[in-house]
Amino acid sequence: MVAPGLALIAVTYGLARFAYGLFLPEMRGAFDLSPSLLGAIGAGSYLAYSAAIIIALVYTSRTGPRRMAVAAGAAAVAGIAAVAAAPAAWALALGILVAGASTGLASPPMGEAVAISVGEEKQDRANALINSGTSVGVALSGPAALLLAGQWRLAWAAFALVGLAVLAWNAAVMPREAVADRGDQNGGSEEDGAGAGNGSGRTRLSFSYLMGAQVRPRSVPLFVAALGLGFASAVYWTFSRDLVVQAGDLGQAGSTLFWTVIGISGLAGGAAGDLVGRFGLTAVLRGALVSMAGSMALLAFAPGVLPLAYASAALFGSTYIVLTGVVLVWSVGVFREIPSAGLGAGFLMIAVGQAVGSPAAGVLAGMTSPTTAFFSFAGVAALTALVRPRPDLQGLQVGE
Repeated sequence: MVAPGLALIAVTYGLARFAYGLFLPEMRGAFDLSPSLLGAIGAGSYLAYSAAIIIALVYTSRTGPRRMAVAAGAAAVAGIAAVAAAPAAWALALGILVAGASTGLASPPMGEAVAISVGEEKQDRANALINSGTSVGVALSGPAALLLAGQWRLAWAAFALVGLAVLAWNAAVMPREAVADRGDQNGGSEEDGAGAGNGSGRTRLSFSYLMGAQVRPRSVPLFVAALGLGFASAVYWTFSRDLVVQAGDLGQAGSTLFWTVIGISGLAGGAAGDLVGRFGLTAVLRGALVSMAGSMALLAFAPGVLPLAYASAALFGSTYIVLTGVVLVWSVGVFREIPSAGLGAGFLMIAVGQAVGSPAAGVLAGMTSPTTAFFSFAGVAALTALVRPRPDLQGLQVGE
């Protein structure tokens, strides 16, 4: 179950969503786009993600993981193909929007599939490994950009073919039933008071389940941290390669290698579940946020110094995937009755932060400079590190 799930996350996140940042300099030239418009197009991807994850959050717990995983793969392929064939900026924006929606559809069914197919003691590790698929996709997109230098449309067409293969794989192996259906078949399950029952032992997804008085002390810190993570990271995903090209004067090969380093280093994020188990949720969360802030400040300080730029890429790639893994593990720990709901709600907050952060970064870069934008967003990441998870999360080592 981990392999097809990781592949779907690689296609939806690493290719359909984040490859926009990799090919942004070429798209800027092809369509003569301003920084604010580039940021707005990136924001469209995150807004589509936000809307799609709400749909997936509601329906995955009812229909099971397979249908939503297939929908995610189909949206990724359609969006990527639309970008490859875009005749104008509006068509490019539409393709990026559809491709971005695929990521929102993909996350909740992965959490549901793991809860069904993997033993409880191994679920945190499995979820973190699947989440690291983002890095696999980002890492693969870099060599594709080098092999097809100057041919970004061909690269996106190739991504669509990869997406088709992964779509077929997930359609064949993803479980059909939902966690709640399995609970019903077993006669219901115990509730810890965070959920809302329907009298049959089944926990219902509702606003009170996510933000009710009983769960709010545990869920609000999670949502604030996820929102801050999303907002702060948006500037790097959208404008980092553009910064090393425009301000750092890196060429096609050097800037593409920069992007590949982000992806390869992110593979370390697959250890997020193990890190939380060893050092505690709070320590990993704060350490990774401060490190991510450092990566942004480092790139702003020396975008044209190759060793420092690559060090920044390695630091950002590894800490971002660790942080999304932390949000994943934290979400499932807060909302254990409906894993897809917890994962979906946490990742929705990341997307909302990115939807706001991407255009904000574009406007700030246009009004001041890209360097100022990166330093400012590094400050947001550092401030987010002040958030502290509640110490009473079932099955999680929180720490001080």
